[in-house]
Amino acid sequence: MKYYKTEILAFFAWALVMVFEILGARIFWPYIGNSLFVWTSIIAVVLWALAAGYYHGWVIADKWVWKLYISRLFLWAGISFIVLYLIKDPILTSISTQISDIRLSSLLLSLLLLSPSSYILGMIPPILVKNELLNLETWWHTIGRIGSIWTIWSIIWTLATWFFLLPYIGINTLIILLSLFCFVLTVYTSIKNDIIIRSIFFLIILSCFTLEYLTEGKLRENNVFIYNSPYSRIEVSDHMLPSGEIIRNLFVDNITHAGRYLGSDKLLYPYTRYYHLFSVLNPEAKRVVMLWGAAYSYPQHFLQTYPEKYIDVVEIDAQMTQIAQKHFWLTENSRLRSIHQDGRVFLNQNTEVYDAILWDAFGSFFSVPYQLTTLEAVERKYDSLSENWVVILNIIGSLQWEKWRFIQSQYHTYKAIFPEVFLLPVDDHKNTSQVQNIMLIAMKNPQSAQHEIRNWELRGYLTRKTYLPENNNIPLLTDDFAPVDYYIKALAR
Repeated sequence: MKYYKTEILAFFAWALVMVFEILGARIFWPYIGNSLFVWTSIIAVVLWALAAGYYHGWVIADKWVWKLYISRLFLWAGISFIVLYLIKDPILTSISTQISDIRLSSLLLSLLLLSPSSYILGMIPPILVKNELLNLETWWHTIGRIGSIWTIWSIIWTLATWFFLLPYIGINTLIILLSLFCFVLTVYTSIKNDIIIRSIFFLIILSCFTLEYLTEGKLRENNVFIYNSPYSRIEVSDHMLPSGEIIRNLFVDNITHAGRYLGSDKLLYPYTRYYHLFSVLNPEAKRVVMLWGAAYSYPQHFLQTYPEKYIDVVEIDAQMTQIAQKHFWLTENSRLRSIHQDGRVFLNQNTEVYDAILWDAFGSFFSVPYQLTTLEAVERKYDSLSENWVVILNIIGSLQWEKWRFIQSQYHTYKAIFPEVFLLPVDDHKNTSQVQNIMLIAMKNPQSAQHEIRNWELRGYLTRKTYLPENNNIPLLTDDFAPVDYYIKALAR
C-alpha cells in the first residue's frame, strides 16, 4: 500500500469514528436528554466496541489480504449507517418510553445503535498498521506515524463536527453522508470492479437521500420547522387546542420549552405568569435579567406589561433568538437586550445591577445546567445585584419532598445564602403526588414585600407559600459536588 493511501484511509477511518460518536449524542438527546448518563454510556460503549474491533482487526490482519477486507469493512460500515438511519427512531421511541431508568436506557440504546458501526470501524486501524509493518527496522516509526494521524484527525473532526457540521447539517443527512463516504472508500480500496455490489449500495444511498428530501418537504408543508443548532434540535409547530385556539410551540430536543397563542398576547403556560411576582415582591424593580430565552414569550409580555422597565435575556444559543424573531414575532426593542452566553459565565462576569432574576431551571426532564444550581452560583446572584433583589426559578417535581432530592438540595442551597426562601406549587397544591412546576422564590430583603398586594391573581399565588423543614442530611450543591443528574432521574419513575 502506498504511503499516501495509508494516510488517506487512516484519516477517514478516524474521522468517521469521531463524527459518529458525537452524532450519537445528538441522536439520543431528543429522547433521553443531554445528561451525564447519556455521555457516559456513549463513551463507554463506543470504547468497548472499538476495543473489540481492534482485537478482531488484528486477527484479520494476520490471516487475510488487507485490501480485500478493508474494502469490505468500509462497505459494511456504510450499510450499518443506513440501517441506523432506518431503525433509530422506532428503537429510541420504544426504549425511552418503556425503560424509565435513564442509566439502563442510555446503555441499551448505545449498544443497539452505536456499537455495530464502531465495532466495524475499529477493525480498520490494525489492518492498516499490519500492512505497513513490512520493514521491521522502521516499525516504531510506522506505528508512531499512523497513530499520530489518527490522533490529529480525531481532534480536527471532533471540533469540525460540533462547530461546522451539526449546526448546519441535519442529523439524518449527516448519517447518510457518513454512509456515502464509506461507499467512496469501498470503491477506493476495491480490488475487483464489482459493479453489482456498488450499484446496489449506491441505490440504497440514493433512496435514503430521496426519503430525507421527501420527509423535509412534508415537514415544511405541515408548518413544522426543524432546526439543528450547536446546542440542540429545535422544532417549531402549530397546534389547535380543544377550545379552538391555535398555539405555536417551541420544542427543544422533543421537550416543550415555550409557546404562545397565535391570536392573543396572553401567556400560554401557567408557570410563566408566576414570574410577574417580582413586581410585587420588589415593587421598585426597574431592571430584570432572565436566564432563559427560548421563544422570548415572557420577555415580550414583560415589555408590554411594564413600559418603564428593562429586561436582559441571557440565552446561550444565538440561533434560538433568530428563531424567536422568525416565528414568535420578537422585534428590536431598546428595553430588551439579548446576551448570548452561558448563564453561569454571565453571572461570573456580570457588572450590571439587577433588581430581579428569572430562571427556568430545566433543559429537559433529565437535564439541568448544574453550574447554575450550586452555592457558588447563588452567591454570585446574591453579591452582584441590588439590595431588594429577588430570584424566581422554575423547578419540576412534586410536593412529596422526600422523593425529590433535587428540590430539597436546591431549596437548602438558596436558604444558605438568602434569608427568605419558599416554594409555590403551580398546578395543584393539594395533590402531593402530581409532578408539576414548582416555583422557588428567594428574597434578599423580605421587608421589601411587606405591603398590600392589589393584584388578586398574584396575591392568590402567594397563598400557596410552602417552607421546607431544616434537614442537615441534605447536602448543599457546590461546584465540587453537584450530582444533579442523579437527583433528576427520579422524574423518570
